[in-house]
Amino acid sequence: MFKHHLKISFRNLLKNKGYTVINSIGLTLGIWCCLMISLFIKDEIGWDNFHEGGGQLSQVMANVAAQNGDIDTWDGIGYPVGEALLEHIPEIKALTRTAGPRSSAFGTTENLMDVRVMGADPNFFTLFSFPLDNGASQSCLENPKSVVISQELASSYFGKANPAGKSISITLDENAQEYLVTGVFQKIPRKSTLQFDAVVPLDNFLPMNNTSWGNGWTKTYALYDDNLTLGQINEKIKETPKNWGNSDWFTLFLQPLQDRYLYGKFENGKVAGGRIDNIYLFLIIAIVTLVIACFNFINLATARAVRRTKEVGIKKVIGAGKTSLMFQFFMESWILVTISSLLALVLAQLSIPVFNSITSKALSHILNEPFVYIALLCIILITVLLSGIYPAYFLSHFKAVAALKGVLKEDLGQKKIRAGLVAFQFCVSIVMVAGTMIVYFQMQYVHNKNLGLDRENIIYAPMDMGTYKHAGTIVEELQQFSDFKAISRASGDFVHMEGGSSDPIWEGQTQKDEKLWFTILNVDFGLLEMLDIQLDQGRFFSPEMATDTLNYIVNEEAVKAMGMENPIGKKLSFWGDEGGQIVGVVKDFHFTSLHTAIKPLIIRCRPKESYLFYAKTNVEKTSQAIAHLETVHKKFSDLPFSYHFLDNTLEERYQNEMKIQNLSSIFALIAIAISCLGLFGLVVFTINQHTKEIAIRKVLGANIPTLLGFLSIDFLKIVSLSFLIAAPISWYFAHKWIQGFAFHITIGWWIFAFAGLMVLCVAMATVCLLTLRAAMANPVKSLRME
Repeated sequence: MFKHHLKISFRNLLKNKGYTVINSIGLTLGIWCCLMISLFIKDEIGWDNFHEGGGQLSQVMANVAAQNGDIDTWDGIGYPVGEALLEHIPEIKALTRTAGPRSSAFGTTENLMDVRVMGADPNFFTLFSFPLDNGASQSCLENPKSVVISQELASSYFGKANPAGKSISITLDENAQEYLVTGVFQKIPRKSTLQFDAVVPLDNFLPMNNTSWGNGWTKTYALYDDNLTLGQINEKIKETPKNWGNSDWFTLFLQPLQDRYLYGKFENGKVAGGRIDNIYLFLIIAIVTLVIACFNFINLATARAVRRTKEVGIKKVIGAGKTSLMFQFFMESWILVTISSLLALVLAQLSIPVFNSITSKALSHILNEPFVYIALLCIILITVLLSGIYPAYFLSHFKAVAALKGVLKEDLGQKKIRAGLVAFQFCVSIVMVAGTMIVYFQMQYVHNKNLGLDRENIIYAPMDMGTYKHAGTIVEELQQFSDFKAISRASGDFVHMEGGSSDPIWEGQTQKDEKLWFTILNVDFGLLEMLDIQLDQGRFFSPEMATDTLNYIVNEEAVKAMGMENPIGKKLSFWGDEGGQIVGVVKDFHFTSLHTAIKPLIIRCRPKESYLFYAKTNVEKTSQAIAHLETVHKKFSDLPFSYHFLDNTLEERYQNEMKIQNLSSIFALIAIAISCLGLFGLVVFTINQHTKEIAIRKVLGANIPTLLGFLSIDFLKIVSLSFLIAAPISWYFAHKWIQGFAFHITIGWWIFAFAGLMVLCVAMATVCLLTLRAAMANPVKSLRME
């Protein structure tokens, strides 16, 4: 019997090639979407889960009370916090701190490399599961001048020789120092949020400002007793700053390290999402896309049922039961879904390079991954059930006499089901189109917003050991080239300046003000003018004023936070600086993501603490300017020359949002395509049901426009209903997403109207093409066929 059903199924599919091809296209696209999104989700989950500490290994986070009443969450906390936790919280079993990594010069002039060096406490390799090839994890960082390096770095620098016990030169500040290699760690897993090439003791990496509770330069990780829940340990450590640090302006909590990658967004001190939102979004898109592909199959199958009534009637007369008939139609669904799944698998492998470029993933030969086949099998089973149940039930329940006569009548409930399926498809399409448009407009807003500084034709390049020592000479040499409008230096890239400090002390400060955090930026003379940052009061730093290396410039937000009415001339000091005063106030400009509000900023004139060269080039002279930068770099350094464009760095800051935009655009187009295939099925069914009526109307004098209106009005109602349902749903999710930006567009009603109109035009084009063909048919042939 199985063999019989298999043969009949193949014959039916081959006999109706148009039906088979259209259904295969819809199912292939739906299954491909599911498969690609499954690969995306698999790659996103499981970060940092290889550490032996499991869920108890957590990062210490700080909730800081902002002046406006909100709570800011920081992942960097003061150096003494870790010591206090170990001393006063016995439930903390182990704790380690890190700083960096930062780019550093590694090696000698003959073999100089630019590597990522991180500072860490001596127990770093006992708390984190980064296996060592040689060296003891308990003692490899005890010596202040020790360094643990990666396998790749050991092979590149020492070749096949054993690096243990060998000396190496590392430049962490302006001077190179000798370090002893005490260990080599294995390759760090790709799914580790900590990535570095070498580790040195933290106290040697960060020798200054290590007594302040208010400096957020270190990241602290703790392993707590597994007999406690996360809520219990958080309650115990919460008031540590107040109890032992005399700092009541921030509290502590632990976030499991395994959650940091996916749950990195906080609102008022609580987790509010992060990358997990993308997973939920694309999971919904995968399910919905597969569902509308199945609905498309259902519509086409039931539309084709008109031509299968006699087949069903004959089978029933010769004894076929409902179960046998349902199995027959399920068999057809299974064959079609299996074929579509294989096509989707091939399409997935072919589209991997494009998918990687859009998502920044590193997938390769997915056909070798067992997960792909497990996911595909699950998708096949779900698709067969979703797409096969209703058609099998519908077709197997024809009455034998009516089926043999070729009479197929739908009741009102069946008509509503069919219309509902199409309405759902177009509702999804409108939501996805509207969502894609809003993401696009927000990204355009981000790219075009006036940040308060000039980012065009701005190049910045990190210094190394050689260029840092001769920074003044390099600036003088570069200023001789006409390709440059200006040359200066700074300590930040004006995109990722997230750190902060509560140490500043100013004239008129109250005890309440001690809880304020400020971002600190070091610059050279001329940097603010180069970036065209606008002055609100006072003046910029001037090389003619010898005391300006002790003075400060603040932004408007800092003036507001400090409660100053006339800030110029007011005293300000921190980190051992004495005798400084505020000489200027600049208008607020963005130096972090538009996701966050502008923070209080203090700018110091510290050329020796500014590690990035900044150059503003003349228009159309950028390539020559880069060549000059590289030439001068090679005069003072043996390390490779690297540089960045400020506007490109800004765009990279919103890479996650760009992924959403690109993927949403693709899936929206696919959803519309599948929906139109579903609409195609409904139109075909309707035309088949009204063939005789169309012919009679045409004989009685109805023209083509009249017939088009007659056949199209129901579909117009369906798409209009879809819009009424989709508009509020689109607005809700778009409004929720856009609230993640402190600065964002206003969502106008016209976006949803345009999305609905766009989908309506595509749908009506599909309807009109098919109805036009039916309206132009010879009525004589249609009446004879009936």
